[in-house]
Amino acid sequence: MYLKGFLSFLLGLLFFYLQVLIMPALAIGRIVPNILIPWMIFTLWTKPQNIALSVGFIIALLYDTLYPATFGLNALLFTIMGVAVNLFRMPFEQDSVVAKLLTIAVANLIFSLLTLMGFGLLWRFTAELMLVNLGAFVYNLIFSLIVFWAMQLISRLRIVIANV
Repeated sequence: MYLKGFLSFLLGLLFFYLQVLIMPALAIGRIVPNILIPWMIFTLWTKPQNIALSVGFIIALLYDTLYPATFGLNALLFTIMGVAVNLFRMPFEQDSVVAKLLTIAVANLIFSLLTLMGFGLLWRFTAELMLVNLGAFVYNLIFSLIVFWAMQLISRLRIVIANV
């Protein structure tokens, strides 16, 4: 149990560092893709809920340290998104492709709507905020699909050592 949590935390740290160091280079029009969303979905699909939500909260809190004006917002968003995604995916089979696609779409929609609400309440709802949030939703959805399926592919690889 502790080993699963520790390995999930290490994978989360890897994605956190990728998010902080590499993803700003892939920004399009001030929109930085968030690869923590597909990581959170993958963790929720492969680990128990208590481990996934705990590790997701800690990684999101680490991400919040980069943005002191909205400290705690990402941790709250990832916790709400994690609970919603976990409830959404329960009726589906573990290997259902359609369920995974729908989960990615729902998670990105929840994250975008909650981000819009949070930033709108902090800095007013403007047309620019709406357009940036819509662009972020589309960009994150595309990026989430690519990253999630890459993680799925990598997780299914097996190393076989054969003595010749």
